[in-house]
Amino acid sequence: MTKIWSLVSCHILIIFLNTSASSASVDYSSDPYVQLFQQYLRINTTTTISDLTPAVQFWQELASSQDLELQKHEYVPGYPVLVIKWPGVDPSLPSIVLNSHMDVVPVNEAEWKYPPFAATLDSDGVIWGRGTQDMKSVSIQYFLAMKELKQNNVTLLRDVYMTLMPDEEVGSVSGLRLFKESPEFTALNVGCVMDEGAAAPLPVYGMFYQDKAIWQIEVTCYGEAGHSATFPASNTTATGKCRYVIDKFLNYRDQQHAISETATLLKSGLFTAINLNKIRAGTANNVVPQSVSLVFDIRLATELNTTAFELQMNSWLAEAGSGINMTFLQKNKQSARTVVSKKNPYYVAIQSAASNLGITIVPIVSPGSTDARHLRLQDVPAFGFSPLANTPTLLHTDNERLNVTTFLNGIEIYKEIITSLANIPASKTNKLDVQSLVVQSEFN
Repeated sequence: MTKIWSLVSCHILIIFLNTSASSASVDYSSDPYVQLFQQYLRINTTTTISDLTPAVQFWQELASSQDLELQKHEYVPGYPVLVIKWPGVDPSLPSIVLNSHMDVVPVNEAEWKYPPFAATLDSDGVIWGRGTQDMKSVSIQYFLAMKELKQNNVTLLRDVYMTLMPDEEVGSVSGLRLFKESPEFTALNVGCVMDEGAAAPLPVYGMFYQDKAIWQIEVTCYGEAGHSATFPASNTTATGKCRYVIDKFLNYRDQQHAISETATLLKSGLFTAINLNKIRAGTANNVVPQSVSLVFDIRLATELNTTAFELQMNSWLAEAGSGINMTFLQKNKQSARTVVSKKNPYYVAIQSAASNLGITIVPIVSPGSTDARHLRLQDVPAFGFSPLANTPTLLHTDNERLNVTTFLNGIEIYKEIITSLANIPASKTNKLDVQSLVVQSEFN
């Protein structure tokens, strides 16, 4: 890594503010910022890999290269939480936190054009690899933005922290959920958190101020079993009962999908998304199964009455017959929302940065969930922003990739946003009731 940083120290970044510009005519293979991004992508941090030591060592060396303090906390062995600090002029002021996660989702390597952990840079200036969008690009953008601000002697009024989590992709149980309750988190004196957003094939940038809450349920139906030569009535079998359950859930899904078809980008919180993702049944080809299990993933509309919805689901199961159980695999509270108005100085600062850059940042509800949802439930203002406009949404998909110019532009965007956030005047936050910046759901 030291060789890479000797290159980075003399790096001159060419800015392409038009994120749709082609990078095919430029050779980025020797660009040290691109090389650093590739180096991080080549560290396999799949959630099924328990050892994050190589990623920790990567960040330790980067922090050391800039004479920065890095702290490692483990609330569960093997799940490191990293904190890198850039001191500001006045450490008494609420700080700015740049949050990201090290882990990535698993891959089906056979479906990839290039090896998913090779970080291949093709002739069109596109980097292929797991984590290019979710969210190793943003982690590197944070770091390089702060590095350049430091090199350029830009004064920041507030402390800025970069935090890296170990397990966002599997619910943050051993990472942020424990970190946010710790004295180490309290010591950060957090004013506002920036977290991940998402790529979008649009000329504007979406910024999450609220996430949809996740419910995951397993419905198990029990019924008459036996040899396939027998011919029991459908409503007495596990499969027959599950057919009724599936119909109820998918009919509701169709209603919600119709709403989603007419909802704009700004109204993604209006509908509940339901998907049947797993079906388990049977022990042999000639045996009527005694049980069938269904796993539904549900992303709740932000104003959904969760008590009423749970009663509705239970009524569907009761209608299907006896011998049906429902277990919650995941049951999160309805999400809180960060205020997006002139009342929120952090939101104003982000929009001021956008104006300076000549870009449009639109506040939207995340269709999924991120670490930010846990922070908002604790009355911490948090926004999700990935500077990936004009980019197909490929997170969690085969052949996840990112254009080099989009990656490099994101560094410039975050330089402006960080500077604006970290230099909010003390008078704007000294008497501010932080709880007034986050609105909790009435249904929790």
